Formats: sequence, C-alpha cells, structure tokens
Amino acid sequence: MRKMAARIGISKTNVIDTAFGILEETQSIQLVSMTAVAARLGIRVQSLYAHIDGSTGLKRELALRSLEKLAQDLNQAAIGIAGIGAVRAVLKAQFNFALTHPAAFQASIYPPGNDDLIIKAIEEVNYPMHKILKEAGIEDATITHWSRLVLSTIYGYSTLNQNRQLTLPVSTKESIDYIINVLVTDIDDKISTDK
Repeated sequence: MRKMAARIGISKTNVIDTAFGILEETQSIQLVSMTAVAARLGIRVQSLYAHIDGSTGLKRELALRSLEKLAQDLNQAAIGIAGIGAVRAVLKAQFNFALTHPAAFQASIYPPGNDDLIIKAIEEVNYPMHKILKEAGIEDATITHWSRLVLSTIYGYSTLNQNRQLTLPVSTKESIDYIINVLVTDIDDKISTDK
C-alpha cells in the first residue's frame, strides 16, 4: 500500500503512543481502532496511513510496544539473581505484567511469521528465562515445551481474572503463588534430573 504524506506535527511515534495509551486506558485491544486513534489525535483516519499500514499495521505496532515493555520488566526482574530464584522472579514479573496490563499482554501474543522485528522482540522477552534455563543445562526442546506451558497458564489465568470469572472466596494472589510454585517445582525437577 502506498503511504500518504505525513501531516506536519504528527509522527509515527505520536501515533503509536496514542494507540498504546488507548490500549492501557480501555484494557481492550478491540477498542484500539484506526478511528479511535485518529479521533484522539484530531486528524482524519486517512492521515494515519502515512504512518501505519491500516488495522493490521496498528496491531503489529501495539505488539511491538507491548513486547518491548514486557521484555523490560522481565529483564529487570532477573538482574542480580540466579538459578531457581531467578526463575521465580521472572515468572512473578510475567504474571504481574499480564494482570496489570492485560490488554498489552494480549497484544504481545502476536504470530511473528517472517517479521524480523517481531521475532527480535519475542527473543528479547524470552531472553532472561531462556538464559537461566540454558545455564542450568535444560535442553532447547524442553525449554520450548515449558515456555508454552508458562504462556498458556499465564494467558489463561489473566483472561479469567480480567473477565471476573475467578469468583470463589480464595485469594487470587495465593493462587498465583501456588501456580508459580508448581511451575518452579516442575522446572527444578528437570534441572535436578539433567544434572
């Protein structure tokens, strides 16, 4: 698609910042549309095409921004910690991001295809946990299986939490601690077995 000329005073960063701001405000990726972004910026929808390749491009930019923020949190959580303690810290950070920023977490789950920037952004998210597990001697295939388990668990829990479907009178925080303990025990068993 041929891009239109950009309006003076509006940059691609402005557009992405605005879109991500709407995502954080509404906590709904469905509500972040080209129309909503244009209205917030006070421009016509057509003017956005100078910066974003339609709705698909908008979702991609939200994925990149969300992955960037998630990677920052996970890498920060792993600083100065090693071994199982680091695994636990990164899991807690990932859970916290998913529960605090559920829409951004959802946006971060984006099929990369052959998109080099998305692939790199996903690698940055995976880096702290994969580094910990590789240093512990865990095989690549096991890391992939376990990472899928973690993603599925956190995505499912955060979705239930956002939709207010966890209604039993038991602390959700205690449930998160329980889930993390199960995940940590599982990978600790694998580390012990591989040694």
